[in-house]
Amino acid sequence: MLDKYLLLCEDLPEPLGILSVDIENDFFDFESNPKYIGDLPAFLAFPNAPMPMKEKIKRWVLGRAPDTNYVMIETLIKKAGLKEYDAYGFFKYNNGEFITDRFYVEPI
Repeated sequence: MLDKYLLLCEDLPEPLGILSVDIENDFFDFESNPKYIGDLPAFLAFPNAPMPMKEKIKRWVLGRAPDTNYVMIETLIKKAGLKEYDAYGFFKYNNGEFITDRFYVEPI
């Protein structure tokens, strides 16, 4: 199932664009908003990185989950309503928020 999100940055009214994810079919895409001016997530900040954009987006999305070796991971899994560790499940639960930056998503 294809999930679509507005990718946003705290304190900025204009979205960065639309993030599309179909985890079952390994589909990751991003449509930039040309009106956005501000900070960029890693997958956009380094456009010349030697990896396909799909892979950069996938790593960014799945990398926003807590580490599998985190001491209290079982507690976090339960809190998020997950049955087992699921990086994309955490992404959805946390609206893509992560402690290292100001980016988040809103489902559309």
